[in-house]
Amino acid sequence: MSDLVQNLRTFVRVAERLNFSTVAAQSHASHTTIARRIDQLEAHFGTRLLLRTTRRLALTREGERLLDHARAVIEEIDHAEADLGGAARARGVVRVGVTTALGLHYAERIVALHARHPDLRIEFAIADWQDTLDEAGLDLALRVGDPAPEASHASTLGKIARVLVAAPAYLVAHGAPATPADLLAHACIAYGYGPARATWDIAGQQWRVRGPFRANSSEAVYRAVASGLGIGLLPQIQVSGDIARGVLRPVLPEYGIAPLMLSVTHRYARMRMPARVRIVLDFLAAEFPNGPNPD
Repeated sequence: MSDLVQNLRTFVRVAERLNFSTVAAQSHASHTTIARRIDQLEAHFGTRLLLRTTRRLALTREGERLLDHARAVIEEIDHAEADLGGAARARGVVRVGVTTALGLHYAERIVALHARHPDLRIEFAIADWQDTLDEAGLDLALRVGDPAPEASHASTLGKIARVLVAAPAYLVAHGAPATPADLLAHACIAYGYGPARATWDIAGQQWRVRGPFRANSSEAVYRAVASGLGIGLLPQIQVSGDIARGVLRPVLPEYGIAPLMLSVTHRYARMRMPARVRIVLDFLAAEFPNGPNPD
């Protein structure tokens, strides 16, 4: 039975990555060992689970059907082990999709979580534009915006304050705006991509801004602003240190700026959430920049 469970775990990893070499490296096993486990699983169920060529791997229909069963079996085993062994024995991999600014924020605090749960492994997929949970094989995914009413497998984490900032060199060269309307005459470095102009919500009004650079990465926007290219609207956690050091200066600080609402989505709507995932979810809530959500 233990071999079957191990083979199922390997199958899930291979199905999510479709690459034997990647799974072998992450499992600290040889390519041959990973392939043998899949062979044993196919022999056990009497069907082909993967289509293998020299160029790619793909799941067969039977493999797709087994994947759901394998995940459910593994989650139940992990839950039983955590339940009988206590929270300190929670172990396994938890994959989290997270935005750039929050990913860096949490990465600086994972050391405390690791100290409490040394058998947990956490993998961050950091991107401001996330894939779906199923496509990325994520356990948890942070999203900008309130969870949809029908999303019973999502909850609100909290709000992220945002601030307008610019490098001192830019303000010396171009002056500081006195009102939000003045932003229309400034180089505004916005987050986004595509033909539509960026819109900033300031003082309860929408301002359509423009500038010489735009990106779908808050880190890219931050670096452009820090270089003196223009004024940017960025998460406060991303720039608070620079503001304190005088590397960046707040712009229009007396005007209210709508915060970003962050929610977290998971893929356990129809099954019990494993202890390892619950521990990480609790960590995300407890270490949220503004503290845990009061609700």
